[in-house]
Amino acid sequence: MREAITGITQTRTMRGGLFVALSVWLAGLLAACGQPAPVALVFNAAPWQDGEEHVFRITDVEGKYAGTATYTLTAGINDQEQPMWSIRRFIEAQGDREAITVKVLAAGFRPQSSFMERSNAAGTETVDAQYNGPAVDLVLTTRANVMTTQRVEVPSDVRESATLPMIVRALPLARNYATRLNTFLPVAGLLNRVTVRVVGEERLSVPAGAYDAWVVMLDEGGLTTRLWIAKEAPYPLVKYVDGRNRATFELERYSPGE
Repeated sequence: MREAITGITQTRTMRGGLFVALSVWLAGLLAACGQPAPVALVFNAAPWQDGEEHVFRITDVEGKYAGTATYTLTAGINDQEQPMWSIRRFIEAQGDREAITVKVLAAGFRPQSSFMERSNAAGTETVDAQYNGPAVDLVLTTRANVMTTQRVEVPSDVRESATLPMIVRALPLARNYATRLNTFLPVAGLLNRVTVRVVGEERLSVPAGAYDAWVVMLDEGGLTTRLWIAKEAPYPLVKYVDGRNRATFELERYSPGE
């Protein structure tokens, strides 16, 4: 019996050693490929202030002027008296208008609700999303005023896709930093696993001025969005290239709030 137990112990030790060796090999392989191994997702406190606003100039994939985008961050309290942030993005481009407001907890930026309204000459469509633990309840209204409801199961730690360009600013960005998080896009009912990586540093000039910035890649479901985030607090978003439509957003005006 003692020999059997010893054999089992040795087997477990060998497996444990093999697992550690495999982990070290994988980390080394990622480093050799220029891709640092992701660390656990931990957000710092929000670096922004109540009323902060970014205004961006948008150019399309061909470099032609397309419109403007505005992000506004507003402090608030929910019904449970928990501190929250309202992250609002308003885009007016090429005849379309889209406004989305996402309410997130101040601790960790998990979404509680969001509402999107998109309109053009053909009419208006809306998406109302309510986050309830491991599920999101959606109410979608089409331009033809047809309403549908849907429940989507999501991880309890999910973040909403529209908030990523802002909340990434609260990550401990540094050289070779990488992490992963889950995201949800209500208008498409799409859940993704996103890898966030700092891939370099760059000094760049945009209409709002010159900034030293971290270059951050968001790899999401086969699409890559590139962000330039200022290295000095409150770490404004200086520029980004959207992985979905390949439009470029350059900071035109920045107000730090109060």
